[in-house]
Parts: sequence; C-alpha cells; structure tokens
Amino acid sequence: MKLTNEQRKGQEVLFKIIEEAWNNETFKKSLLSDPEKTLEVFFGRNLPNGKKIKVTDQSDPDYLYINIPAKPYSDLEINEKNLNKVTAGNGRSQAADTNEIINIQEL
Repeated sequence: MKLTNEQRKGQEVLFKIIEEAWNNETFKKSLLSDPEKTLEVFFGRNLPNGKKIKVTDQSDPDYLYINIPAKPYSDLEINEKNLNKVTAGNGRSQAADTNEIINIQEL
C-alpha cells in the first residue's frame, strides 16, 4: 500500500512521539496523564481544536493490543428501510416503476 504525503507525515509525527515515550519516562507519564498539554509542549504549538487525544500504554509484552478505529464515514450509507425505498423492496428501482426521482442525499 502506498501512503499519501499526509499519511507519511502523520506516521513521522507518531514515530517521534513513540520514540520520545520510549526514551523519556517523564514524557511518557505526562503523555498518559495529559496528552493534549504534553503534545503542545513537545511540538511547541497548539493542537487543532475539536479533537481529544487518548493515549494508552501498550508496552506490556504479555498482551496483544487491538485498536478499533472509527468506522469510515460514507455519504452513501443506506440502512435497510431506506434501501427498500429506493428499490421498492424488490431489487428494482422504485423510480423506474413510478417515474419518480428519489434524491439519495435525503435518505
């Protein structure tokens, strides 16, 4: 998988934070207790507004850690009820049956 420039920059930032936590126990403790303030000091600037940071210590080798990321957002997510509106419940487009136009953004 080829990373975008933005993804590469994000990885570089993450690796800097991890390396500092591995090498500096005081930084690691501060990062765990107050990640926003710690990272603002570390990078010398304010973090973007509206996002919280959650840091967990996953350094115990006796555990396998699993991170569940946010579900990808899609403008075209359709639940079963709205799918039935579009397909008239039979796999054929209701618009084709009734000559109605359905705005998918309203679903």
